[in-house]
Amino acid sequence: MEIIFWGSTEGVTGSMTFVRLPEGLICVDAGLYQGTEETEALNEKPLPFNPNEINAVILTHAHLDHSGYLPLLIKNGFKGKIFCTRPTAALIKIILEDSAKIPEQHYYDEEHVKETLKHLSIIEWNESKSLFGGSFKLIPAGHILGASSLSLESEGKTIVFSGDLGRKDDPMIKAPLPCPPCDAVIMESTYGHRKRTGDIEKELNSFLMKISRESRIGIIASFAVARGQLLITLINDFFIRHPDEKVRVVFDSPMMGLANEVYEKYSYLTKIPGTIKNALLGQEGIEHQGQWDGLKKKKGPLIIISSSGMLTGGRIGRHLENWQDDKTAILFLTGYQSEGTPGRELLNGHRTIKSTSGKMIHWEGEVLSSDAFSSHADHDELIEWTNELNCESKIFLIHGEKDAKMNLKNDLSSKFSFVHIPSKSEIFNLK
Repeated sequence: MEIIFWGSTEGVTGSMTFVRLPEGLICVDAGLYQGTEETEALNEKPLPFNPNEINAVILTHAHLDHSGYLPLLIKNGFKGKIFCTRPTAALIKIILEDSAKIPEQHYYDEEHVKETLKHLSIIEWNESKSLFGGSFKLIPAGHILGASSLSLESEGKTIVFSGDLGRKDDPMIKAPLPCPPCDAVIMESTYGHRKRTGDIEKELNSFLMKISRESRIGIIASFAVARGQLLITLINDFFIRHPDEKVRVVFDSPMMGLANEVYEKYSYLTKIPGTIKNALLGQEGIEHQGQWDGLKKKKGPLIIISSSGMLTGGRIGRHLENWQDDKTAILFLTGYQSEGTPGRELLNGHRTIKSTSGKMIHWEGEVLSSDAFSSHADHDELIEWTNELNCESKIFLIHGEKDAKMNLKNDLSSKFSFVHIPSKSEIFNLK
């Protein structure tokens, strides 16, 4: 098998790797680059192959940095199947339809998305499927609903793609299964340089009580898929246990509302199906301008959950703009903030950022952040995931910033004889 490294070799977005099997070329994940203008410009660069040369795509999960390039493949001639789990297919529809409407992401339109969805082919976890002289199966990876690792076998060799690995103690999603025995692993390294800190329940409860007891405005920056459903579920559960602390909670993200429906439908795949179903039913969302007009300039206590998680898009800009002069307001960043994003700017102490509408916002309120909500395996969990492998298995590290990959490489090298950080366009023959 020949592995051609392409996306997420220089950062944490744009996942895309090619594998040449005896009878065809497959693409593992097809994600968009996200972040700075320089990073997103990579989406315009030509691929190493014409899309019509790619015979199939296998997706590990639905996040845009793993699936957002699919309509571009379709637009430019791809005609094969796109394999994924059933929940991933449901979430991809939401994510891609939303992506097509973002003016800054003018890569494709809604017709390309419609055509993309016709190419989806559902595969169940652990179902072995023949493909171009080889076979593959998807394995639960934690992280978000439907997320998978990929085991790909051909010519007597097995490659595993980790996809994005979840954490062992995720409150909602079951832990990833260990890496199966294989000859090579293409492995994510997002948190390869650090161990997760903080406690989700303690940090969220502290925020909720501060909003309630001090009658403040709380704006939670959340990713619409996975993080939003986790927050809604945990907040609802807290209020059930502490009814005296209950305050009004509103989510403002059409995409989050649609994802809520998917999480409710597939809640049986999670750790807490009943809790999720109860939490997601009947939540208050902003669907039209009149509801937003009625919310503007409201005084606390009030909690608004809005996307995006890094303040790079979505509706959160209008909330920051509306309450920017309120020194008692709290902005809660509940996830990883990439370099170059407004969220990272705020974390670094800057208080003037550009909103999603292009206006400058000077945030006067408090800024809280937490690593506890991350849905990624941390440094120790990444290493533990590899425990089923022998020392001769080859490890390739992608999907991480440079320091994360270097740190993980150094620590894995004590057990594995081959740990490599591939560069873009690098080709490796697994013999």
